[in-house]
Amino acid sequence: MPLSIPTSCEQRKKADSCRVAVKFYYHDRRYDVEFDTSFGNQYYRYFYILPTNYLSYTAMYACIDNDNCAIDFASKKVLDLSSRTFNVSSQLSSFLLEDRQPFNSTLRCYDNEECVSGVCQIKYNTDNNKMDKRGCATDGIARVFVSDGSSLPSFDIECNRTKCNSPETYNEVKEILFRHNLTDINGRINSGQKSCVSPFLLIVISHLFVFFF
Repeated sequence: MPLSIPTSCEQRKKADSCRVAVKFYYHDRRYDVEFDTSFGNQYYRYFYILPTNYLSYTAMYACIDNDNCAIDFASKKVLDLSSRTFNVSSQLSSFLLEDRQPFNSTLRCYDNEECVSGVCQIKYNTDNNKMDKRGCATDGIARVFVSDGSSLPSFDIECNRTKCNSPETYNEVKEILFRHNLTDINGRINSGQKSCVSPFLLIVISHLFVFFF
């Protein structure tokens, strides 16, 4: 459903730029839109996936073009993201999780590294497609986190499976996300969708601010 903007509000702020955060929770079939102030232009996106049927997608945008630039962005982004559906968590679970016996608490990561407390991790910088980190992440959980728009766009995998932080796992997960139009072939977050699917009903929670410059 399209974004509904109230015609008036009682909160006003003065700042250099307008900012909006569009947050979609596909597992709950709802989204939030939050307006605020910021400084300078900015466009930052990230999504977070758990293998237990959880997917959230956030787009943060700050602009100085005109008084309505954040509202215009939010309206278009809501239409784009609400027309997408994803069923990706179940496909990722076989790469992120395994049935492990309680008495066997030590997890063995890539290169035979032992991970006594935590999960295996592999993290890539998708700007240059180079690995930033690989090893045992203390107190982590099995999940995929991808961010873009910052100085260091990243593709981060944490997993609770024997030797799961391998280049092969990274390539398999990246391919799954590409097939579902979450990223491009290089692991960067897509700016738009490849094809339309039937929209679903969503619940919108909006917080509106009016900005003066």
